[in-house]
Amino acid sequence: MSAQALIRQAQASGVALRLEGGKVKASGPREAVARLLVPLREHRAALANALQAEPLMPLPSAVTDAAPEPVDWHALDAAYLAHHFNCPTCIAAGRGSRYGQRCGAGMALWRAYSAA
Repeated sequence: MSAQALIRQAQASGVALRLEGGKVKASGPREAVARLLVPLREHRAALANALQAEPLMPLPSAVTDAAPEPVDWHALDAAYLAHHFNCPTCIAAGRGSRYGQRCGAGMALWRAYSAA
């Protein structure tokens, strides 16, 4: 299985993968993380390279659920802030890149807001 396919499988299972200090970290539903633990360990180096090269966008269903269809940047800002202050991963990422990256939903909201 390729690293990209494994990342997509993790996203589909609700598991967020991120790179912290050169190590791949997984967070999400306990059962889903446990189910993916062996393949994640087997492809650790490839996953680290893939996550460092280009973070993947969440699956379309996750983007649809996370980002409503706002008409202006104010709605995008409100959607991102509502998520940000309830997500410890995104709060840490807001402090700077050395604290990690945003979760999949947070990154989708942030990109939409930044593009507006």
